[in-house]
Amino acid sequence: MQNQIEKYDISLLYVEDEQSTREQVSGLLRRIVRTLYVASDGIEGLAQYRQHMPDVVLSDIMMPGMDGLEMASQIRMIKPDCHIIVLTAYSDTEYLLECIAIGISQFAQKPVDFAKLSQTIGQCNDLIQMGRRVQKQSEMIQLLSQAMEQAPAPVVIASLDGSIEYVNAMFCRVTGYEKDEVIGRNPRFLKSEINPPEVYQDLWKTITSGKEWECELANRRKNGQVYWEWVKISPVFDSAGNIIKYLKVAQDITDRKKYEESLHYLSTHDSLTGLYNRVYFDAEMKRLASSREYPVSIIVADVDGLKTVNDTKGHDAGDQLIQATASAILTVFRAADVVARIGGDEFAILLPNTDRQTAQDAVDRIRSNFETSDSRLHGGGLSLGIATAFSGDGLVAALKSADELMYLDKYCKRNKSKLNEKQG
Repeated sequence: MQNQIEKYDISLLYVEDEQSTREQVSGLLRRIVRTLYVASDGIEGLAQYRQHMPDVVLSDIMMPGMDGLEMASQIRMIKPDCHIIVLTAYSDTEYLLECIAIGISQFAQKPVDFAKLSQTIGQCNDLIQMGRRVQKQSEMIQLLSQAMEQAPAPVVIASLDGSIEYVNAMFCRVTGYEKDEVIGRNPRFLKSEINPPEVYQDLWKTITSGKEWECELANRRKNGQVYWEWVKISPVFDSAGNIIKYLKVAQDITDRKKYEESLHYLSTHDSLTGLYNRVYFDAEMKRLASSREYPVSIIVADVDGLKTVNDTKGHDAGDQLIQATASAILTVFRAADVVARIGGDEFAILLPNTDRQTAQDAVDRIRSNFETSDSRLHGGGLSLGIATAFSGDGLVAALKSADELMYLDKYCKRNKSKLNEKQG
């Protein structure tokens, strides 16, 4: 069984006016090229070239009508880099110079030595395949460049010292900076100061060791607004395995973070007053139980007469009373204090690092605020109780004690009111 010759993956146009030579050489060429077109003169050859645009043209020189050199010249005008092989029995210097003038550098002699002709075609094939690879690489680079530029995620390429070398359009859209404003700068100008220094230390330690790094980062736009992004930074290696660049791809997660924050707020805050709710209050009780923030004082407050307001003036008036009471209480305390609505008409305040006397002073201010607030206008009163815990073991007992003292305050006020009515 004969070994099958591997064909060159090219198309070839063969132009020859002498029939016997044309038939003989055509038969041989079909064995080595993928696609073969055949023409009998320069005019037909030029027409075939325009129709098929083959990779290689193999042509005789001396032909009636239009000779091979004129045809080659016309083909050069169509495609300047077309591979043309001249096949001729002539060795005249004039023909040689004319061939060189129109860019022909491949020659084959008649009668045809097919081994040499095949070698010449093989050289053309090598150049064509190399050109195809270069073209494919160029197209891939162009595609990747376009994909990176049009990517729906911010992309940054930085040098080993962190200086920005490239940013895409989405980066500019997200940050508000133009490309020429950031090229050459260190990305630290985006820092929002929200991220702790340890985050950046871990970042550089990871990527300089050749590993990828991922994290949520809060950065700052050109207009000063903070935005959140999920960041992935990867080292880029050369063929020897050395890190040569850093690639950052990010995803803007600002909307997601806002949604998560709103969910967290709703889960820890009372919707009517904006104060912390019972869930958060209980969580803080557990946290303080194992903390060192003692003494912890607890104030419990209850709105007097809320049911009467709801029954006589409606629930909207009752809600307004609760909101006004919350405002009167909140203005007394520090940001670190936990002011919560733990029931329909009941409030509780956790005061870390606060003794009983300081808590009593706060209660006095609450009473004073209440007397001059809208709460009184809405027809409510306020009963209060205080207790202080000196360790985690006594925290729950302190809450219970403050609650009991609040009810004692409410009871005493009721009795006093009844006594006043009798005396009246």
